Amino acid sequence: MPALPANSLIVVTGVTGYIASHIAFAALKDGHRVRGTVRSLASTEEVRAGFVSHGADVSKLSFIVVDDFLSESQLAAAVDGADGVVQVVVPGGVPGTTDGAPQEAIDWAHALLRVSAAQPSVKRFVITSSAFATHLPIPGFMQDRVTDKTWNDAVVQIFQNPPPEMDKEGVAWTGIRYASTKTLSERAVWAWAEQNKPKFDVVSILPDANFGPVLYGGPKSTNAWIPAILTNQAAFTNGYPPQWFVDVRDTGRLHIKALTEPQFGGQRILAASEPYGWNLIFSLLRKNFPKAQVPEDLPAPLGGLATYVMENEVGGKALGGWIGLEQSLIDTGKACGF
Repeated sequence: MPALPANSLIVVTGVTGYIASHIAFAALKDGHRVRGTVRSLASTEEVRAGFVSHGADVSKLSFIVVDDFLSESQLAAAVDGADGVVQVVVPGGVPGTTDGAPQEAIDWAHALLRVSAAQPSVKRFVITSSAFATHLPIPGFMQDRVTDKTWNDAVVQIFQNPPPEMDKEGVAWTGIRYASTKTLSERAVWAWAEQNKPKFDVVSILPDANFGPVLYGGPKSTNAWIPAILTNQAAFTNGYPPQWFVDVRDTGRLHIKALTEPQFGGQRILAASEPYGWNLIFSLLRKNFPKAQVPEDLPAPLGGLATYVMENEVGGKALGGWIGLEQSLIDTGKACGF
């Protein structure tokens, strides 16, 4: 299908979020109009001011309240006249608060797909999935090489049939639920498209751990890991094994490439710059922020680099190269006041 032309109307769901705000910002910088969905208008002026401070033309930015993810009347109003739709958020947030999160995400995706299909103007539908829809960076869920054909079906099996000893209040179960939500909801989008043959193309973007500066407000999502490390509040690292990272600015721009370039229709695109380990991050932060209180190195394997490969060539070529880990950490730290 032809690429979206300049000044297209792009709908971004959950536009106040860390990743979604960067998608919206990238769309504005690329000359498009953006309609962002929000649960309330409370933070919209802060978002608008943040975009202005980073050089965006917010005359092309608007907001619409969608406070019920399954309200097809609200969703229809949100996508009215849209050229492209980006589904970023999942009900219940990330990683979801109940074990109903995967089904809620599927229902929400189906509702948004239906109203988008009813809009003759929609040419492309992009879903923000996750690298965790391909794997988890822990034993039992690892892959030596992750490609656009890799699916994390193993985690779904555990989620649907948990062993009796599984602690459903623990960090591991939270990760399993999140990965299952992303895997099942992305599969549901592709299955719906195959069955219903909409006139628009579907693309999925699968980001790994996002670092990089926020566009407004304080630290958000995985971005908050960096100021925590810089203030020696890094106990959380024990629950997060080494994996790959992507700068959130690349994630935002890659979504716009997925919307606007014809060759990406029907593709899954991995958003991953390079592998990291906590000791590498600690070392880079000590180097660039010598006055910060970075913790001591961790023992292997937690401190070492991720050893699996993410096939990231498609996204890297589309962007003309990825932002590297060191630059991303520097920009994140500076944006957080260090």
